[in-house]
Amino acid sequence: MGAEAQQKPKVGLVLSGGGAKGIAHVGIIQAMERAGVRPDYIVGTSMGSVIGGLYAIGYSGAELEEIVKTSDWELMVSNRVSYSSIAFEEKEYYNRYLFELPVIDGKIAVPAGLIEGQKLSETLHYYSWPSIPYKSFDDFPIPFRAIATDVKSGKAVVLESGYLADAMRASIAIPTAFTPFEADSTLFVDGGVVNNFPVDIVREMGADYVIGINVGDEDFLDPKELDSFSSILMQIAMTSSYSKLVDNIAGCDIYIKPDLLEYSTASFSAFQEILDLGKAAGEEYEPQFEELAKKLPPMDPIVGIGTKVDSVVIHGIVINGNKMFSDELIRSKLGFNQIDTLSRSDLQKGIDRVFGVNGFSKVGYQLSPLPNGAYRLVINTKEKQNTILSGAFHYDNVFSAGVLLNLTMRDLLGKPSRTVAIADISQNPKFRLDHYKYLGDDKKYAINVRYDYLFQQIPEYEDGIKRDLYLNRQSQVKLNFITTHSLKQSSWFGPFFEHTKAQSSYQISIPSEVKGAYYSSYGLRFLHIRSSLNDRNFPTQGSELIVESLFRTLNKFKIKLKNGVDTLTLNQGDVEVKIPKSELDRTFEEITPNGYLTTYFNYQKFFALGNKVQLVPSMALGLTISGQDESFLFNDFSIGGYQRVQFDDTPAWGLNYGELTAENFGKLGLYSQWIPSPNLYIRAGTNLIGHQSHIPFGGNGDFDMNGFMKDQLILGFGVDASLNSFLGPITAGLTTNTKDGAIRPYLAIGFSFNYSDR
Repeated sequence: MGAEAQQKPKVGLVLSGGGAKGIAHVGIIQAMERAGVRPDYIVGTSMGSVIGGLYAIGYSGAELEEIVKTSDWELMVSNRVSYSSIAFEEKEYYNRYLFELPVIDGKIAVPAGLIEGQKLSETLHYYSWPSIPYKSFDDFPIPFRAIATDVKSGKAVVLESGYLADAMRASIAIPTAFTPFEADSTLFVDGGVVNNFPVDIVREMGADYVIGINVGDEDFLDPKELDSFSSILMQIAMTSSYSKLVDNIAGCDIYIKPDLLEYSTASFSAFQEILDLGKAAGEEYEPQFEELAKKLPPMDPIVGIGTKVDSVVIHGIVINGNKMFSDELIRSKLGFNQIDTLSRSDLQKGIDRVFGVNGFSKVGYQLSPLPNGAYRLVINTKEKQNTILSGAFHYDNVFSAGVLLNLTMRDLLGKPSRTVAIADISQNPKFRLDHYKYLGDDKKYAINVRYDYLFQQIPEYEDGIKRDLYLNRQSQVKLNFITTHSLKQSSWFGPFFEHTKAQSSYQISIPSEVKGAYYSSYGLRFLHIRSSLNDRNFPTQGSELIVESLFRTLNKFKIKLKNGVDTLTLNQGDVEVKIPKSELDRTFEEITPNGYLTTYFNYQKFFALGNKVQLVPSMALGLTISGQDESFLFNDFSIGGYQRVQFDDTPAWGLNYGELTAENFGKLGLYSQWIPSPNLYIRAGTNLIGHQSHIPFGGNGDFDMNGFMKDQLILGFGVDASLNSFLGPITAGLTTNTKDGAIRPYLAIGFSFNYSDR
């Protein structure tokens, strides 16, 4: 029996690179398992190293399929992490720009790659957790090798020890897509550059019989198929790999080339289709696997890793790479003790919290073994440059087109601090200067100074038809004490000042003698926001609550007449009232309210009705609270449209932006959201809006219920479709209401200055 066992062939499995097409490896591995073939060695390149590495440490084919199906591939091949992981004060500016470029010594620089791959690295760490006890890849249940390329020498590097997650990340660092990966002072890029199908390496490990799965190209692409600059660069880069490919294919005993011509390396959204094609290829070769199994020792059942993975004990936390952000801050965000017991989920959430500060391009970790059986947790950070320039483009049929630029500067005005300057260059220009001075090393509180300037050409509507155009120039200054210790909520408190100048373009709504109306207000502001939404632009789960109260302690209205005009004529019904210029200020002082309170409330919550449908109830309320009567000029809330240009704007079905202004209002809404295909979101909804002019606190005013039901209730409804595109959200919608029946179209493209884009 001993001699017979020695004659049994050693089976090697080779998994090529190919980006998303590498998902097909899983289906073929499942066919091997069914046939009773378990490899003795595995070698993988790029995506093949990921599938092969996880299979080598014990995951079953079924578990690999589950990983493929539950992974957020869009997030993994981006520079983002989940919105819920971002620090609350950073959410406002997160994931709303087309590009981010570092500014070094006053000059704009180009990054070494498009994607750092934070979420990819986190995912690799999470699933490679069972490999932590192993010192060498030879000690895995199945000995394993990953292929990467040394940038300095241009030669292949066979990775056979160390941290499995790092080996897989180095092997999958696709040039022109992912940034190079640095480990032990060596810079690596994708192993596919030099050896995408490493049959020669598995032979060196001792394989007698090789099963090779190639999801990459077998030869240079025809020049007509090179449809992008990056594809041309990749073809040139892989010259060395193609030169080896013919010999490596010939070195296979079973060579499998799944039919994946319809898909590219970037087709991660088609993971299910690619997985199915892998299964089809596996079924085709299953008879050959069964014949091979007859020559092999009986295979033990594949148990897999299972859901329960052991925790580890850490003794000490070491932090590397940080300059702008203190060790104390990073430790506070991690939330771990120096001596602690951690699961892989604990570590992933802690890393997310650190990355959520939004000052790092990458945060990773290693567990360094100690003599007592515990581990030292080593946090490796790569900070962003302290100055980042971001930009985006936007267009909508309400405010036209514009270019959005954001300059974010860390520690410009003291440490630790963050200063943001944003400009919207458009027909409706806007500008913001937003400065945070954090208090304490753990950044749980901050002082915030914010200046906003908005120029808005706001249409006035009658039955859905534009009849006038207001030109509003508004400046706001706020000084806030804010809480910054939570990912889900924040409170703000402090004084504010706002000044508005309003003009009429057509002189329809405002008397022709008026040059402009001016309004100023000083006071105190309290704001509390709680949000568990999972995305800024396309949420599908979670809820959001906004409560804002403004105590307007000092208010001032003023009217300026045109040059040469000395009397303002007002028509009040059939009566014409003339006010001399000398009496204007006194007249408006008499109707300017003393201190009063406005309170704004907004809430929405997503309920899942299956994987692709959500139901979203919402409610909003705006109240003006004062004992003064309705003849006074109180500030109005703005209701209608799709956008939140100002913080307390309330989007609503059935109305254009700002079509309804009211001193008091309430809204009850409900819409459904359907996601028929990735990145396409279709909504249909309705809302009931009631509005009312000011009623003095204490009930001294008149309230006409019949008039309210007839004239001050609006039932609106509408439908829209939004595409999550590379330009940002693209939204087209139609909305109307039962009061006038007018159809109101809406079209918007890209990321805007607004608080929301859809």
